[in-house]
Amino acid sequence: MLATSAAARSLLSRTASRAARTNFGATSSLLASTQQRKASTEPYADYGKSVFSGRVADEYLKKHGSSVDILNDPSWVSTHSDTVANAVLDW
Repeated sequence: MLATSAAARSLLSRTASRAARTNFGATSSLLASTQQRKASTEPYADYGKSVFSGRVADEYLKKHGSSVDILNDPSWVSTHSDTVANAVLDW
């Protein structure tokens, strides 16, 4: 069924009248007036502060006869994994 523009306008005005009578307008204004919540980074303030690298890692690796330089080479997982694991456990 094809609708004429007059029929479409009539349908729109009836829908708007019903919305006003059923208080939909109040609901939409209530939604618009609520404050949006903003994400907070506060729970993550300490993220990354306890990382086994740099001077911290060097201090513990030296106790196990190595240095932080072994962590620069990805092959440490095969060649020095026990040393690093022990240093991390001490940390």
